[in-house]
Amino acid sequence: MAELYVYPVPEGVPVLEDFRVRVRLMGREWMEVGTCLARIDMHHVREASVAYFDFQGKVECEVTSLKEDVVSAQIRPRAAGIEFQKEGNTVRFMLEKPAKLSVEINGDRFHNLHLFAGKAAEEKKTPGLLVESDGEELDLEDIIRQAPQVEGRKTVCFAPGLHRLKENKCNVPSDTTVILSGGAVVMGSFLIYHQKNVSITGRGMIYLGHVKKQTYLRGADISYSENVTVEGVIIMNPAHYSVHLGSSRNVRIKDIMAFSCEGWSDGIDMMACSDVAIEDVFMRNSDDCIAVYGARGDYKGDTRNVTVKHAVLWADVAHPTMIGVHGDSENGGSLLENISFEDVDILEHHEPQDDYLGCLCINVGDGNTVRNVTYRNIRVEQFERGKLLDIQVKWNKKYNPIPGNCVEHVVFEDIFYTGEGEFASEIKGYDENRRVTDVRFKNLNVRGKHVLKPEEGNIHVGEFAEEIVFG
Repeated sequence: MAELYVYPVPEGVPVLEDFRVRVRLMGREWMEVGTCLARIDMHHVREASVAYFDFQGKVECEVTSLKEDVVSAQIRPRAAGIEFQKEGNTVRFMLEKPAKLSVEINGDRFHNLHLFAGKAAEEKKTPGLLVESDGEELDLEDIIRQAPQVEGRKTVCFAPGLHRLKENKCNVPSDTTVILSGGAVVMGSFLIYHQKNVSITGRGMIYLGHVKKQTYLRGADISYSENVTVEGVIIMNPAHYSVHLGSSRNVRIKDIMAFSCEGWSDGIDMMACSDVAIEDVFMRNSDDCIAVYGARGDYKGDTRNVTVKHAVLWADVAHPTMIGVHGDSENGGSLLENISFEDVDILEHHEPQDDYLGCLCINVGDGNTVRNVTYRNIRVEQFERGKLLDIQVKWNKKYNPIPGNCVEHVVFEDIFYTGEGEFASEIKGYDENRRVTDVRFKNLNVRGKHVLKPEEGNIHVGEFAEEIVFG
């Protein structure tokens, strides 16, 4: 059954009118899609556009540039294979399945349109307590206490419109589901501390562009918790991470989209966590998009069983992927093991500091051991400044009291770099007791060439690195 849902942008949410976006089912009328403003890139903060809709069937999309004449256009990720027609200042294309896309006019990656086409869910009666407001401040914790239970959980559902949380945050208790309907914008952070069985889900937006950096508020802040799901929402301009995980387990992050422009505004960062599944995300951040660490601060323990699948990563600053910097240096380091990245498109990596380079980065400090890591089916497009990969046991004295311990058993399989320019990747240990061991490449492809030797991929294999195999 063909369906199409568009969601108006509530009054009070910043919009940007660089583009006119329309969509329609075949043979139906055009429907306007609102465009929100996202601030991106802490190097030089700029304003980009974000639009989203949901559909089933086949939908035609029309994007018209309102600010400049269209000389050229590009739709990324390139791997999505979206063919389009350009007519004047309008670009048209068809979609038959969900997609997370960047529409770029005249090569401009900073004033682009981020277009998110989701899968229309089966329409059901709104469960639980429906939350409606006219933008007034809400005590969501009190509202949850009053909510009925649905299948054993307290359930609240934000109706379309603007909702402001008291003090810009809410502590969500155990056995609670919070639903953000399409067109709902919640201004505030969801805090999940020492809880279990919590879901933050829907098709709405968590908006934090109005808070000061010094608050360090995150979109979803999950600590000492288990069985937590964050799914379907857009997280817009938090003061710190989009999603933070600390000493938590059994966490599922699916189908989220996130934007940030502050210093240390990483995408998804985790410390001392286990059994974390990240799937179908779009992260455009001004620090690491996805970072996997061991112990840090009050978060103690190892990190294991982390999977990332079907992701689009855009690091305006720092790394698209990072493993290993932080750990329990006072007690011999943390163990980080069984980590995988699969089916990932990397659209940017731009870092001016030489100590923080690498699209696929393992930098082990704090006495940490990293082992059993897999990168499979990774597509890296042209990036501004960085390295394709950086695998090191190192001592970053800004963050690490001691060097890392070792990196072992890493597989790179079906890795494709299609950009231009030179980059120098690196694999090296720290000393004879702190080594990188057993790194295997299966079909590393750089600009169409199958790399069978390190020098063919401009990869420097340094000291204290052994069993580095290409095939």
